[in-house]
Amino acid sequence: MACKSIIKHIEAQAQRIIAQYENLEEQCRQLREERDSLRAELRQQEEQLRQAKAEVQRLRLAEGLSGNNTDKAKSRARINLLLREVDKCIALLTNAQQN
Repeated sequence: MACKSIIKHIEAQAQRIIAQYENLEEQCRQLREERDSLRAELRQQEEQLRQAKAEVQRLRLAEGLSGNNTDKAKSRARINLLLREVDKCIALLTNAQQN
């Protein structure tokens, strides 16, 4: 009789452990889904932030071109810098195509 009791106890513990495992697997699945959702939301917010920063930069440039002489000088310097960067990129692309 004692063996049956021990076996039933072990079976009960095994069932409890299996149930806990299944519960943990479900929690893990839910957490993965939440993580993936949060990552997608983060990427979307980073993109929105990037766009907002670009818009602020464009607005500053537009304001600088229409503003006082100091702002115009800064804006022109920024435009010249951007043009030099574009020229460098074009030169690099041209060199890459020739090689």
